[in-house]
Amino acid sequence: MRRILCTTGFTMLLSALCGCGGISMDRANRGAPTGTGFMVKTVNIDGVDRHYGLFIPHDYTAASHKPVIVFLHGIMEGGNNGTSNMGVGLGPAVARRAETFPFIVVFPQSPGEWKGAERARIAIACLDQVQHDYSTDPGRVILTGLSNGGYGTWAIGAAYKTRFSALVPMCAYTDYEDVPSLVGIPIRCYHNSGDFLVPAGGSEEMFSRIKAAGGNMEFIKYGDIGHNCWDRAYDDPELFQWMQAARKS
Repeated sequence: MRRILCTTGFTMLLSALCGCGGISMDRANRGAPTGTGFMVKTVNIDGVDRHYGLFIPHDYTAASHKPVIVFLHGIMEGGNNGTSNMGVGLGPAVARRAETFPFIVVFPQSPGEWKGAERARIAIACLDQVQHDYSTDPGRVILTGLSNGGYGTWAIGAAYKTRFSALVPMCAYTDYEDVPSLVGIPIRCYHNSGDFLVPAGGSEEMFSRIKAAGGNMEFIKYGDIGHNCWDRAYDDPELFQWMQAARKS
């Protein structure tokens, strides 16, 4: 299903162009029970320590079997500090509802982009460690990301499709070569019609090709200007209800 949602007026220019956001971990973790909330973890990949962000729901217990979201940052949030990757996109949305957010959220951090097998291994290594250390529901693991992380959502979701119950790319670069591997997994794709950094036509074409191949994809196009569609998308409670209902067959 394709949906086009239009708004009247303009969003603030800075937010429309590149997005703005961030979280104060101290503020976001205020009132969080010990061992929950936002934190920075370390995973060793081929002898190299890489930091990543993690959110554990406030009501987590060892018997929880919590659903998991893996979030892939944009290229500007790359590095190895484990924090800047939580500052734009899903991190601020979680922080706004931290007391009740029901998902474990994994925030892998690449040195920059998410292209190639080496970068994919970073995301999967972080997911592997979280699933080893915490009680999760392996049937409900959603991969999402924005911009270059949206491309990573296509590519990593295709390469490791048995690991994920749904994909949610936002303002993503295209990945036509992986279309055959994206059939069979539920997808929700978001884009602004006025995105002049990564034009929405690429997402339109991904939608057309995946649907033509028999895939299960919904394309939601906002009538907004600029690259930042993620604040609006991640602020919609219905998206997270959809994520919770998505389960691997």
